Order: sequence, then structure tokens, then C-alpha cells
Amino acid sequence: MHDGLGNKLGKWLTKNEKVTEDKINEALQVQQEYKQVEVPLRLGEVIVESGLGAASVVSDALHRQRDSYIKSNTIGQILLELGYVTRDQLEQAMEAHLDILAPLGEVLVEQEICTQEQIDKAYKLQLIRRVIALRRPLSSNFDPLNVMELFVEEMVDELIDANGGCGCDRCRANVVAVALNGLAPRYMSDMERLVDQLDRYREEYGELVKDRITKAIEQVQRFPKLSCSAKETPAGEILGIITAHISNRHVHLSEEHIEKLFGPGYTLNKWKDLLQPGQYAAKETVELKGPKGSIERVRVLGPARAESQVEISGTDQFKLGVQAPVRESGQLEGTPGIEIIGPEGTVNLDRGVIRAWRHIHMTPKDGKDFKLKNRDIVNVRLKGDRTTICENVLIRITDSSALEMHIDFDEANAAGVPMEAEGEVLNGVA
Repeated sequence: MHDGLGNKLGKWLTKNEKVTEDKINEALQVQQEYKQVEVPLRLGEVIVESGLGAASVVSDALHRQRDSYIKSNTIGQILLELGYVTRDQLEQAMEAHLDILAPLGEVLVEQEICTQEQIDKAYKLQLIRRVIALRRPLSSNFDPLNVMELFVEEMVDELIDANGGCGCDRCRANVVAVALNGLAPRYMSDMERLVDQLDRYREEYGELVKDRITKAIEQVQRFPKLSCSAKETPAGEILGIITAHISNRHVHLSEEHIEKLFGPGYTLNKWKDLLQPGQYAAKETVELKGPKGSIERVRVLGPARAESQVEISGTDQFKLGVQAPVRESGQLEGTPGIEIIGPEGTVNLDRGVIRAWRHIHMTPKDGKDFKLKNRDIVNVRLKGDRTTICENVLIRITDSSALEMHIDFDEANAAGVPMEAEGEVLNGVA
């Protein structure tokens, strides 16, 4: 059974040593006495009302508990709880998930570990739990959920984008509030039943929710709050919205080096297409060996290139003992080399190891829409746990591109962004 948000509050309260275990036990006893006379009080309420702890302490513990709950509410954990995967199967899929940065659910389906229906159910349950966590800090598993809140959260971002609304945190919150004010609540307490019948409820209420959100967007557009963060900012004007993906360490190989590493006449085997047209993750992996250490199972990306190139993160360079400069892909002058080990041979690169310059791929049409040209420099505000502005982001415009920003793992961790994040492209002039 999945732990509810209220289920281990006592442990969070004792972490800061402001509420002792004795006081927690005393509060639990009081809570039980209330239950016997059919007065259900949550543990935090009992602690504050009984004078066993300050309200500020309980509030801080609840927020830390909620944040931890959201981070642990992963698709993998939910699939384990539902019995759809074993831990060994999940670890196997996670390796591929982190390697090529494909969605975990997609990897599990491709490997025939789960069905698409099972993945869809897990995602629905994850969405419900996140809404509960964000809007019900004091909830247990058995507190009712307003289905309308769930559907508003599900639809609001897409509708804001479709209707040209402002997607900043403040305006988004205003749209959600106005939309919910126009919707009669529809509560349910059985989460498993809600997951199984979510499509029916969506069919029944979906158009109504869509209509209320659309009207809320129009209202917020007419009367924007003065604090709207999408107005002129110190980092510059918002030029447009992009999707940022994390680029894991990888290797591009020349035809000559493919044959040296994997054997004469060898060609790479496509595993998964990447978003950029013609690019793919190959089934093949290699080992990188530097002066201080090595990294195994580094993915090879295809197709073959004119010159081999290794892209790593700042953390990787310390493990390998290689000082890799930040460079645009293909700009390899003055870069260090490295040893690449394959199943059939070894290649010693004289140069080619870089940390990729954060960049955005665009087509000429995208460039026109964003009012940018090739090799322009912009800033990008990434939305994550800690909203971060990435400065000096390179624009790369080619005919065969898909609109996408690439950052490495270190940058993503610093900004607290997930595998995929929304970014606001800002005028690079502060």
C-alpha cells in the first residue's frame, strides 16, 4: 500500500528535533481518543491544538514531506506497486531510460515488459497523486479529490498555449483559480476507482472544463495581474517557448573507428530514433578510458560522422581525468583525446572530447517565429525545482532540425529540471 501524505508525519517532525518522539506518541494517543468518539483529526492538527508543537514547525514538516512525496511518486515506483514490473525488470529498463533519455514507459513497452494500457494507468495514477500532493498537503489516501481540479491541471497548459495566454506561474495560477470558481466540485475518495473510470469522467466533464479554462484565460488576459512574470524581465523579452531535453554522455564515431571498435565492415544498429531528424541511438556502447578512470556502456549515436567526437559532462571529466572545454559540436581544435574501447578493438583519439555548448536546434521557420538567426545568443529560463536562467545559449538553425534545446546532466541538476522541461527563450540582451 502506498504511504499517504499524512502517514509518516511523525518522522518528519522529529527530524528537526523540535518535536520529540514522546510528544509524537502523546499526540497519536490523543488522536486515537478523538477517533473513538468519531472526531477525525489529523496528526498535525492534534499536535498544534494540544500545544505539543508550533504550527510553523508542523507546516514546515508537511511541506518537506510533500516535496519528498512528489519526488518519490515516480512511474517506476507506481508500476512496482501495481505489480506490473519486478525490481530487476525496472532496473534493466532504467538503464536504457537514462542511457538514451527515452521515457521510461516507452522503454518498458519496447522491451515488452509492460503493455501500453498498464503504462497509461500508471501515468493516470501519478497525475492524481501529484494533484493531491500539491493541493492537499494534509491529505491521507482516503481524503476526497475534486475531479475538476484534476482535469483543470491536466488541460490548462495546453489550452493556455493554444489560446495565446501567458504561461508564467502567476498567470497560470490565476487561470486555474478562475476556472475552478466556475466549476461545481465533483468529489471522489476511491482513487483506484477513479483511475479505472477516468476516461468516462473525462468524456462527461471534459468539454465543460475546457470551456471554463478558455474563459478563464480570456479573463486573465483582459485583467492581468501587475505581478505577471512574463512582462519585461531583467533577462530580456520572452521570444517564445521551447522544450529542453537532457543530453547524456555519448559518442559519435567515424566509419573508420566503427570498424576498429566493432569489426571490419560493421554498421551501427539503430535502437531508437532521436528527435533531431536522421539522428538515432544505436544499440552499440563503448567504454571511455581516461588518465584517472573509465566509464562503461557509453551510448554510440548514429549515423557515422566524418570525425569521431565524445561529449561528456563536467562531472564525467573529473572521473575520467580529462579537461574537456565547452565547445560547439564539431569544433574540435585544441580539445583533448581519449581512449575508446569496443568489443573488437581500441581507438586512441588525439582530440575530440568536449562538453557541449548549451544550444537550441531550429528550422529557418522557427528562427523567423522567434526573430532569431543562426548563431545568435539567447538566454533561456528553465522551469524546474529551482527556476534558472541559462545564459549564452547558442542558436543552431538548419533545414533538417527539430525545435529542441539540449543541456547536459550537470546543468539539469543545477536547475532542478526533469528529463524534459519547458523553457522561455529570452532576448540575450539584458
